[in-house]
Amino acid sequence: MAYSNFYARLHSGAQELTSAFGSVFRFYPSRFYLPAGFLWQILAWWQAWFIFHNLTGDLLVLHYTVDFGVDLASDPSRIFLYPLFGLVVWFAALVVAAIFYRHRDFKIITHLLLGVSVVFGAFLSLALLAIYLINFF
Repeated sequence: MAYSNFYARLHSGAQELTSAFGSVFRFYPSRFYLPAGFLWQILAWWQAWFIFHNLTGDLLVLHYTVDFGVDLASDPSRIFLYPLFGLVVWFAALVVAAIFYRHRDFKIITHLLLGVSVVFGAFLSLALLAIYLINFF
């Protein structure tokens, strides 16, 4: 009897999860936010790979200020932490939006979360562009 109870809970949980993410994907503005966030992610990963692939030395400058010069220099493989962090933010926004799918302000919350994740992806791409300019020019 315990097995069927476990299976019933697992099945109802899967249906709830499908309903939650389905409501996010059916929300019309998500048809803009999700592909835009995905494209920013592709661009960020491509930029990180391009920087890593074209770097000749063993040191990568990750941050530079006008007053003090180089603030942060590290192993070149740490460049991949930037798009990874962007991916975590994008997925976290998607999951939190799915959690609030029954909330009465679902549309506002989804606009805010997914919109901020798209803007974050744009700023992440600009940060990677700045890292590229610092290291190669």
